[in-house]
Amino acid sequence: MLTLCAWIFAGCNGQEDESAISSDSMVQTTADMNPNSARNEGRDDALSEQASSFTFPDDWDRQHPILSPNAKVEAYLGSLAEKEIVFHPADGGGRAWLVAQTSIDTQWQASDWRRADGPSHREDPSPPVPVSTAQKIELVFEVGPLGIREGGILYVMPEPFWSWSEAQAETPYLVGYTTATARLADVELVPMVGGGIFRVEGRALEPGEQIDIVLGAGSMGTIVDEFAGREAEILVAVDADGDGTRRWIEKSARLHIGARAGTRIIALGPADVAPGSSIELNIAIVDERGNRALWPDHIREPNANDDRVDLRGDRRVASEFEIDVIQGPSLEMLGLNPRVELDGPAADAHRIRFTAPNTPDTIRLVIRGRGALADFESVVNPIVVRNSKTRLIWADLHGHTGLSDGTGTPEDYFRYAREIARLDAIALTDHDHWGVRPIDEFHEIADRILTTSERFHDPGRFVTIPGYEWTSWLHGHRHVLYFDEDVAQTPIYSSIDPATDRPDELWDALRGRNALTFAHHSAGEPVATNWFFPPDPLLEPLTEISSIHGMSEADDVPIPVAGAIPGNFVRDVLLRGARLGFIGSGDSHDGHPGLAKLAAGDQGGLAGIFTTSLDRKGLLGAMRARHTFATNGIRPWLSVSIDATAMGGGLAVSSTAPANHRLHIRYEATAPILRIDLIRSGRVALIDGDGALSLDFERIIPPLVPGDFHYVRIIQEGGGVAWSSPIFADRAELEIAPNAGSPDN
Repeated sequence: MLTLCAWIFAGCNGQEDESAISSDSMVQTTADMNPNSARNEGRDDALSEQASSFTFPDDWDRQHPILSPNAKVEAYLGSLAEKEIVFHPADGGGRAWLVAQTSIDTQWQASDWRRADGPSHREDPSPPVPVSTAQKIELVFEVGPLGIREGGILYVMPEPFWSWSEAQAETPYLVGYTTATARLADVELVPMVGGGIFRVEGRALEPGEQIDIVLGAGSMGTIVDEFAGREAEILVAVDADGDGTRRWIEKSARLHIGARAGTRIIALGPADVAPGSSIELNIAIVDERGNRALWPDHIREPNANDDRVDLRGDRRVASEFEIDVIQGPSLEMLGLNPRVELDGPAADAHRIRFTAPNTPDTIRLVIRGRGALADFESVVNPIVVRNSKTRLIWADLHGHTGLSDGTGTPEDYFRYAREIARLDAIALTDHDHWGVRPIDEFHEIADRILTTSERFHDPGRFVTIPGYEWTSWLHGHRHVLYFDEDVAQTPIYSSIDPATDRPDELWDALRGRNALTFAHHSAGEPVATNWFFPPDPLLEPLTEISSIHGMSEADDVPIPVAGAIPGNFVRDVLLRGARLGFIGSGDSHDGHPGLAKLAAGDQGGLAGIFTTSLDRKGLLGAMRARHTFATNGIRPWLSVSIDATAMGGGLAVSSTAPANHRLHIRYEATAPILRIDLIRSGRVALIDGDGALSLDFERIIPPLVPGDFHYVRIIQEGGGVAWSSPIFADRAELEIAPNAGSPDN
C-alpha cells in the first residue's frame, strides 16, 4: 500500500502524475477500505506520519457503499489527511527568484542569461530556454519573516509533472545535481538523501538571509521540460521546524521554456461553411513535440542542416507555400493562387483567406512549404460547403495547465487553442484538488483561470467555457462546465468535500445552473467511472469516450483505455439503459489543447458539435440534444440519421407494428476509410470502406424496438476513429423530446 506521502504534496518528494497511479487491488465495496476497522489497523500508521490528526468519516460505509472498480482510496485518504495537517507558522515562509540560466547543451543555440543586480529586477522575465535542453539554473531563496530553525529542512524540486529531470543532491556528475549554499559561513545546508533536500545545521537561519541554489550544478546540468510554456516553476518548500511537514512558498522562481525549431506545419480550416462565405485557413508551425514554434527566416537556404533555436519571436518573417487541390473546387473557383507568400511576426500563425463556391461541395486542399519550409506539408481538414441552419464546430472540452498537473499558463493554453489548433470552442479544466496548490483551496488561482477564460471569450469566433475537473479517486473523474454568457463565478464543488464527494451530490449542487458534467477515461485508468450512479439525464447527457488515455467506448476499440475493465465500457452502460451521447477531448497536460495527439502517439480526442450559434447558449443546447460526435483527434465531417432523427435523438418506434428504417451516413474522411461499423444495441455489422475519402450512404435496416440504440463507428487508415452519438428507440406512444431533425438539413 502506498504511504500517504506519495499522495499529498505537503510531504511528497517524488514525481507523480495521473498515469503513474496504481492500486493494490480492485474494489467494489468500501467495507475493507475503512482504516478504523480491525483488519486495516496498519493504514492508520501511514496517515499519522503526515497528519497531525485524522479521523475516518463515521458514515463512510453508508455514504460510499460502492466505489469505482479501481478506486484509488489512498489518494482520497491522502487528500483528507492533508487538510488536517497543522503547519508550523514559519513553514512555507520566504521567496525565491531566478538570477541566471546557462546552457549546457552545445548543440543548441546558447540562451544564457543573468539578471541585473538589485531587487527592482527580480520580476523581470527571463528569455525562453529551449525544451529538453540541459541547463544550469541559479536562483536565490530569501528566508521568510519567521526564520528557519536549526534542523529545519529546505526542499528544491522542479515542476513535479512531465519530463524535468529530478533534483538530487548526492552525485555531482549525474543530471539534476542541486546545491544550496548559505552566504554566511557559520551555517550549512547539508544535503539529504532522496532529492533536492537540505537540512539547516550550525544555527537557525534569520529572516531575510539569502541562500544560493543551483539546479543542474554538475557537468550534466538539469534537463528542462519537453513541453513549452511560460512560468515553469522551480518549487521551493520550507519545513521550518524539521518535523516532516513542509509547505511550498508562494513566490517561487519561474522559467520560460520555448520550443525547438519547427519540424511540421499544421493547416486547418473551418469544418463547414455556407455557400459563398469567406473562409480562413490557419497555418501554424510546431516542433517535434507539438510545441508552438517560430517561423524560420525566409533567407535561410532550403534544407539547411541547422537545428539551432531562434528565440526572437518579435522579428518579421516571410514564408512561401504551394496550394494544391485534392478534391473539390479548383483553385481558380476558390480565388486562390497556387503559390502564396505570407509575412508577419515569427511567433504568429499565418492565414490564407478565400471564398467558398456558391453551391454545396467539399473542399480538400494540401499546403506545402517552399524555401526554408521545403518538405513541410499539411493536408487541410475537409471543409464542407452546405446550406444549413447549423454549423459543425470543433471543441476540446478537457485539458490542464501548470496550475494543476499540466504545462504552461492559462494564457498559453487559450492562445494555443485559438491560434495553433484553430478550435472553435475550448474549456480549461484544471483539477479541483490535485496538484501543488489545489484550486478548491487557492481561490486566487481559480479566479485567474476564470478571468483568463472570460478575456479570451469571443462569441461567434472563439468560445471559451469555464470549468474544472471534479477529481474523485473514489467514483471517477468528471469535468464540470458552466455555460452562462455572463459568468460572475464558477463554484468549485470539491470531490473531497463530504457534501459533494459523490456524483449524485455533485449533480444536486449543480441543479438549476446552466452546467454539464462529463465522465472521462471511464473504462479504466487512472480511475474508472462508478456507473452505480446513473448519469443525470439533464446534467450529464454526454460522455467522453476518447482522450490521450485511450478509448472507453467498448472492448473492441482499436486502442482501449489503459487498464480497461470488462463491463465498465460506455457501451455496457448503454446496454443497461443509460442515454449518453459521445464526445472526445484531449485531456491534454502538455499545453496543446486540440492537438494532444501530436505528443501522445496520435491518440487524443475532439468533439464535433452541430450548433445553431457559436456561443455558450447554442453549445449548451446542442450538447443537451446530443447533436455531437467524437473522434480520437482527427477532424472529419460526420452526420448520421435514422429516418428523420439525428444522432443523439429519440426515434419513435412502434412495438405493435414494426417497420424498417432508413439509415443515412455522410462522412468526409481525413484519410482513406477502412471500415464502417454499424452498432446496434451491442451487435456490430461491418462494412468495407474501400479506401474512400467520402461516404454518402443509405441503407434500410431492420426495425428497432423500444430500448434499442444505434450508432456508427468509422475507422480510417492511420488510426483515425470517429463515433456518432447513438440514436435511441422510444415507444411511439410516448412523447419524444424535441431533438429530432438532422443537423445537415
